[in-house]
Amino acid sequence: MEGHLEQPEFDRLEPLVRAVCELESRCGLTPVLVIDPRLVLADDFYISLCRGLIERTGRTVRLDLLPGHRFGLTGGGIEQRKYGWKGPWLPAPVASAILRPLRRFGIRRIASRLPQEARIESTLAVARPGGPLRDLVVGLAGPADELPRFAQQIAIGIVPS
Repeated sequence: MEGHLEQPEFDRLEPLVRAVCELESRCGLTPVLVIDPRLVLADDFYISLCRGLIERTGRTVRLDLLPGHRFGLTGGGIEQRKYGWKGPWLPAPVASAILRPLRRFGIRRIASRLPQEARIESTLAVARPGGPLRDLVVGLAGPADELPRFAQQIAIGIVPS
């Protein structure tokens, strides 16, 4: 099955891929993954998400990276342990000032591993959905990022209060 996702990888992301596609195509909204600030996703998450979206839609994918979204320092993500979080974590205001150069490094690191039909861009706002002939845009944000009315959040790791 050349060119297809490995089954376990596809199974884990299929609900998210389906939700992203439905928001964009049926609802006319830009899907935005809003990630809990205590959670840093592994680089493989972004790569697998893009592969799943490309396979499902046949379109190119653009990840719009908003200021509140953070990357891990090494690309391995965070592991949850019995006694708390292990991994790169700083409060968002400190992280944004200190880790700005590392953010650019994270973007380049992920961009180099994305499928040819996908790209990642740092931006202040997500793009409007462009329809089936344009890039499938998926926003990546933190909880403090403001979203326009044409965007719909998909919360990851955020516990409703």
